[in-house]
Amino acid sequence: MIQHHLKNPDLTESQQKCLTVMERTYKCYLQVTDEADKVRQEIVALEGDLETKRNEMKLGYTDPKTGEFKAASSVQLRNLIQASDDEATRKACYEGMRSISKFVAAPLCEIIKARNKMAKANGYSNFYEYKVQTSEGMDLKKLFEILDDFESKTRPILEKVQKTLVEEKGEAASKPWNTGYLVAGDVTQKKDPYFPFDKAVSAWARSFAAMNICYNKSVMNLDLCDREKKYSNGFCHWPVAPYIKPDGTAVACVTNFTSLAQPNAVGSGLRALTTLMHEGGHAAHFANVTQPSPFHSQERAPMSVAYAETQSMFLDSLVGDADWMAKYAVSKKGDPIPWEVIEQEIKQTHSYKVLTHRISLCVPYYEKALYELTDDELTAENIQKIADEVEAKIMGGPAARPVLSVPHILADELSCYYHAYTLANMAVYQTRSHFLKKYGFLSDNEHIGPELAESYWKVGNSVPFLNLVENLTGAPLAADALVDSIKQNLDDCLQKQKALYQKGLVGAKYSAKDDIMPVLDMQIRLVHGDLLVASTEKDTLTECCTKYEDWISKEFAPQKNE
Repeated sequence: MIQHHLKNPDLTESQQKCLTVMERTYKCYLQVTDEADKVRQEIVALEGDLETKRNEMKLGYTDPKTGEFKAASSVQLRNLIQASDDEATRKACYEGMRSISKFVAAPLCEIIKARNKMAKANGYSNFYEYKVQTSEGMDLKKLFEILDDFESKTRPILEKVQKTLVEEKGEAASKPWNTGYLVAGDVTQKKDPYFPFDKAVSAWARSFAAMNICYNKSVMNLDLCDREKKYSNGFCHWPVAPYIKPDGTAVACVTNFTSLAQPNAVGSGLRALTTLMHEGGHAAHFANVTQPSPFHSQERAPMSVAYAETQSMFLDSLVGDADWMAKYAVSKKGDPIPWEVIEQEIKQTHSYKVLTHRISLCVPYYEKALYELTDDELTAENIQKIADEVEAKIMGGPAARPVLSVPHILADELSCYYHAYTLANMAVYQTRSHFLKKYGFLSDNEHIGPELAESYWKVGNSVPFLNLVENLTGAPLAADALVDSIKQNLDDCLQKQKALYQKGLVGAKYSAKDDIMPVLDMQIRLVHGDLLVASTEKDTLTECCTKYEDWISKEFAPQKNE
């Protein structure tokens, strides 16, 4: 029906846009043949069965001191690998993570076979090709040309870092359960006083207002704090997607944003502020879509994941900039974070950035290899062997997070999109480089909001991701800016960040008492489940934040020992 209407020569530009995005959206979810639809239902059943079994899996590690099995989630195992001071415990937790690979391998083979069968019934060579074309608007060949370029340019950096790590820390540093622990810099305790949780909302709002980011009368419900039985993952979604009606009036978006903050925990303020910058970036993006259909501004495919993540990751990247911290990482007494704390963190972590970026490559390279296998080649033994081969190629040996333990691979909606994080990181650093070359600074730059809105945000999913990056930066998406950041000399990094820090000490553009809501043009509702704690509908942001701070101090008051 839609394709029939698209042939109408009398369509207006707006009608053409609406029908085109509807066609693209339906192609992401509807099957073109009865056979494909039947296979799709089989996939749903297979995925549901694996999800149930995976959730019921006896996961954990054997305590090396007692021999006792200790149940632990994959998140808990990863945290222990990163933070436990006992190497034997870290190794046991790594082996616990590896156990996931063997558990999921056989059922995953059947899912991959079915996914490929469905994709071929829809006219694609395999499932990965199907997902990339429908979701990202590019083919698999183009995607891996981009990823291969990044992989080849960062491989020498990885090899150098790993060699240095062994020379400085010993041969044990090469073991997957040791690397993360040995390179993890932790200044969380020292940073904590400068990121008070109850000031996070104000800092986020003032930072965005200083960049002239406008939310176009949208409503944002912020449910930040953890509670019993709350959904166990933070997210941002849009029950009302924005669009422009045929009469020219705008429908403003409604954003629901939830996180799992524990206000009394060390580091909770930094996590809350980073999350606000990230999810607030998503919300700003969607609030500025000005297209004739809500299909252009809904959060799922064909909305490019790389495109969406570029917006949020660009804005949360500011939290790591020394000039931004000088302005917004401020204690309750009004003292900015000392340079010495920032310097210590840079010294501890900068040289090892390549490890984080490389490990993200494991998933797309692994999935590409999986979906190129024939049905006969798809065996549990073979896909575990390929996982080890991919980790060896990308990380030089076993990865700290075994690739088959990454849950995205199992779930249909999340499968074949992990590449988006690498693409988004490239776009983030290319965007940062563009603004730095044009203006010389990012923090409190009043040009950033309008330029992001004009070049990235207003078009929604009507323009392919790669075109958008080139439209703003003037160059095709490339790995160069991200690679330059990774390989930057430590002394040069310290010198540049210290200079930025000194400039940032002049303070933020807006104080906590300034009325910035006319700039943001939004309504902020601070909620806790069904409880409305505070809102800017009638109060100023300052009054709203004060009410929220008072509520936090009462609701999360430290428990006294009886």
